[in-house]
Amino acid sequence: MDNKHAFGFALRFALALLVVATTLAVSCPQPTPPEPPEPVVETKSEERKQLESAFVEGLYLKGSCALSFDQATFQRAANPLRRNYRIQSDDQSRYLNVFYSDALPQQVDDEVECEIHYKLGAGESTTLIVKLVVLKATDDYLWLWNEFQKVGMIVQRL
Repeated sequence: MDNKHAFGFALRFALALLVVATTLAVSCPQPTPPEPPEPVVETKSEERKQLESAFVEGLYLKGSCALSFDQATFQRAANPLRRNYRIQSDDQSRYLNVFYSDALPQQVDDEVECEIHYKLGAGESTTLIVKLVVLKATDDYLWLWNEFQKVGMIVQRL
C-alpha cells in the first residue's frame, strides 16, 4: 500500500469514526432538567396587612381595632417577671389582659403562646388561648398576629 492509499484509508477511517461518535453522542439520552421552582406568592391576608399598617396600641380582631389604648382614658400596666401586659379603661369597662405562657417575644418571627382576656364594653369578657407570631418590632412595640383566628395586638415591649 503506498502512502496515497494509506492516507486515503486513514482519512476515511477517521471520518467513519467521527460519524459513529457523533451518531452515538446525539442518540444518548439527555438528563432531564430540573423543574423550575414555583414562584413564591405572598399570601398575607387583608386582616394581617391591616394590622401591619396600624400603629395604635391595642387589640385587633379580623383586621379592625377592637380596643385601642387612649392615654387620656386608659391605664397601662406591664410586669415582665409575671409575663403580663394589661391596658384598661379608667372605669374598667373595657380591657385587654395578656399572659405570655412562654418566654417573652423579642424579635420578628418569634412565636409565643398567650392567654388573652378582653372585654370590649358591656357584656361578658372573652378568653382566647392562641399562638402568636411577631410580625414587626420596634424598640417600644411588638405587632403580634395569629392568622387562623385573625387576632392581633400591638403591645408595648416588656
